Amino acid sequence: MVKQPKKTESTPVVAQKTTKAFTKALAAEIVRNLTALGQMTVRPFQRAEPVEKPVELGDHPIIVDTSVFIDGRILSIVNSGFLTGTLVVPNFILIELQHIADDADPLRRQKGRRGLDVVNKLKGQRNNPWLKVVMVKDDPIETKEADSKLVVLAKKWGAVLLTVDFNLAHVARAQSVRVMNVMDLAQALKVALITGEEFVVKITHDGREREQGVGYLPDGTMVVVENAKGKIGQDLTVIITKIHQTPAGQLFFARVK
Repeated sequence: MVKQPKKTESTPVVAQKTTKAFTKALAAEIVRNLTALGQMTVRPFQRAEPVEKPVELGDHPIIVDTSVFIDGRILSIVNSGFLTGTLVVPNFILIELQHIADDADPLRRQKGRRGLDVVNKLKGQRNNPWLKVVMVKDDPIETKEADSKLVVLAKKWGAVLLTVDFNLAHVARAQSVRVMNVMDLAQALKVALITGEEFVVKITHDGREREQGVGYLPDGTMVVVENAKGKIGQDLTVIITKIHQTPAGQLFFARVK
């Protein structure tokens, strides 16, 4: 009688371990594939929106109001080198200037075109290397008025608001926005004269009272000169007798030396 070889337990144990390991690996792979498929099919019809890189505004952003471009003096201020940083021009300001330039009224149309011309000259200026001009598309949709949009952006960016509009400056300051008004700068640059000071002024027209004549300093300050009526076109040496402060600036009264 032939003896059968004894069965060993080693073979089925190895096979069992191999089967368990394979099954575990297969299950893990299936889970990974299902997870990836789920991520692909959660929003099958939604396209990824392109992410617009934010514009670099620099350390000292200055948001410019429409009135500044229409006024035009900003171009001389920039070219002088006294203003540094970044002039930020929102797209809705350009649209407002375009609407003004297309207005039926000739005066408004001329102002709008001058504003657009100032924008283009600022973009191409090379006299002031410490200042750059950037255009931004940011438009706060929760507000409709351009003035309100400017205040919102100034607060959002911690920027300065540059304007010539007194009312806008008042509203912005009430909301803790720092404001630079070109009119304030113009007043600060007025000629400083004192009572008794002597200078030469050209009489341009007669005054309203008595024998007065009226002339103007180079910065536009009015000088009312006593006993100068009828001397239009003459350069007279005068002496300051009185200085009157008005909301628009100083008014000088003088007499002929």
